[in-house]
Amino acid sequence: MKRLCPPRLRMALFAGASVLTLTSAAAAEEAIVLVQLNEYIGPEAYFSLYLVNPEGKYDRTLWLSGPERIWWPDTKRWFGYFSRNPADVDAITGASTPAGARAVMRIDLDPELVDAGYRLRVETSVENADNVQVDAEVDLTSDNQRIKMPGTGYVRYIRYKL
Repeated sequence: MKRLCPPRLRMALFAGASVLTLTSAAAAEEAIVLVQLNEYIGPEAYFSLYLVNPEGKYDRTLWLSGPERIWWPDTKRWFGYFSRNPADVDAITGASTPAGARAVMRIDLDPELVDAGYRLRVETSVENADNVQVDAEVDLTSDNQRIKMPGTGYVRYIRYKL
């Protein structure tokens, strides 16, 4: 039987893949983000939590509250970004959030983004009600950790811990 890959090449490929796996896993660290909603009358809120780069442009989706894709277009700004560059978001999607409740998310963040001009942004939408495109936003800095940053619509505040 003929071997497709010589043993030394297999070992080199395995070692290279192991190093890549370890370095990519080490690049991201877990952060905890809490989004507290205001009391309001109406259905549960869908919201997107995403990263904004130093130029003020969408970088990537960090979390989605509301698993039913049919409602995602209601978060207009985020959905515009997402539809231009769709990504697999199944692993970062959770239940929609009722009025007055909080959502606590564990997300992976590269430590190099902290104190580098990036921001966390929350966009909310409630069925048959308003969409708030910048409901809460906070600069991703070491000093802003654990500080409650107020929202402007459905979000009462956002805070995070690195």
